Amino acid sequence: MKFIMVVILTVSMIISNISVTYASNMPSTNQSLPQIHGEGAYLIDVQSGQTLFAKNPDEQLAPASTTKIMTGLLAIERGNLNDIVTASSTLLNSKLVYGTQIYLRPGEQMSLQNLLYAMLLNSANDAAVTVAEYIGGNVSNFVALMNQRALEIGATRTHFVNPSGLTADGHVTTAHDLALIARVAYQNPVFAQYVRTKSHVIPRAKPDVPTQMMNENKLLWRDSDVDGIKTGYTAAAENCLVASMTRNGRQLIGVILKSPGREIYTDMQAMLDYGFTQYTDQVYKPAGSVLGAITVNNEKVDLKLGKPIYLTQGVNGQTSSVLSLKILSPSKILNSVEEGQAVSQVQVYDGGNLLDTLPLNASRTVLPPKAQEDPKPNGLPWPLGIMSLGVFLLFLYRFKLLAKRQARKRILLARRRESS
Repeated sequence: MKFIMVVILTVSMIISNISVTYASNMPSTNQSLPQIHGEGAYLIDVQSGQTLFAKNPDEQLAPASTTKIMTGLLAIERGNLNDIVTASSTLLNSKLVYGTQIYLRPGEQMSLQNLLYAMLLNSANDAAVTVAEYIGGNVSNFVALMNQRALEIGATRTHFVNPSGLTADGHVTTAHDLALIARVAYQNPVFAQYVRTKSHVIPRAKPDVPTQMMNENKLLWRDSDVDGIKTGYTAAAENCLVASMTRNGRQLIGVILKSPGREIYTDMQAMLDYGFTQYTDQVYKPAGSVLGAITVNNEKVDLKLGKPIYLTQGVNGQTSSVLSLKILSPSKILNSVEEGQAVSQVQVYDGGNLLDTLPLNASRTVLPPKAQEDPKPNGLPWPLGIMSLGVFLLFLYRFKLLAKRQARKRILLARRRESS
């Protein structure tokens, strides 16, 4: 007897890459525009992802040590902060390691955590190379990871050649791309903790080597609202700065590249102040908003926004623009869901510019379908049961027949004894 199991896995999709357009006010103002001496500049609202100010945003420029934002992000995403890393002989390559250093030597061991303090606060190039070899196996592999991650973030005009930011042909980014990279990096809480640290002491066994790591971002020391992120300088790149400022729960990130002098700090302060005074944030779509639906096993499941969508608009309320929401289909066929499970995503666009990708969660639980099968009889299958019954009856018949024969024998024996 064959037992047939029927499993019904029916999932039909109501949505498939649906684009929904909403009219909204777009940040726009020409009041009190900051005067930036740098070649490129960009100001971004971290919550909304929208642009507040830009100067030559897509011009490819050398990033200098702001490169280490990507190096630090990859180290945190892929490494273990407690791991002990051994410096290699690569540090003896004077073409790859020069400039700012903590003077690591081949064979010296240091935790990844302390290497990151040296790299992100003190901007140590030897620490950056050591981190790259720990994560990527070698510098070339790590640089490939840097470029891959940049593309994932949307920094399409960025190309890295080394993990430190030292001058090299083809090692370029843009003010816009660097703002995107910094925004993603700062949303990692471990990275954020590093870049807002003012100083940190690294224990080292060797004497006469740097142990006190001081954050080179002067704005961090001057303004309590500033909470990161990274400086940079080479002769080719000139002065570079990426800075984060948070006021009343609202965070902005500014980028200035190729600034000729120390006015980069006053320019950055002016640009950040401009963003806070000329723009405001509001919740455009609150968390929990229903943006679509799917059906799982013939049951409707709403897709609810996991995080709020923010809108940044000018305080003067002038001009308007369009936000577009693109709802993505689930990446795999579902035969069950749990309430609150992230099953899809929504992409938020400002024109053709991707601002954010946020999770969409299931509004309810749908259990998987139960396996269907033919009912099983209690006990043995019927052919075997009939055979067993036949054997039992035959045994019973033979038992009774034998009992009768034995009884007759006893009767005959008793009669013989009586006659004798």
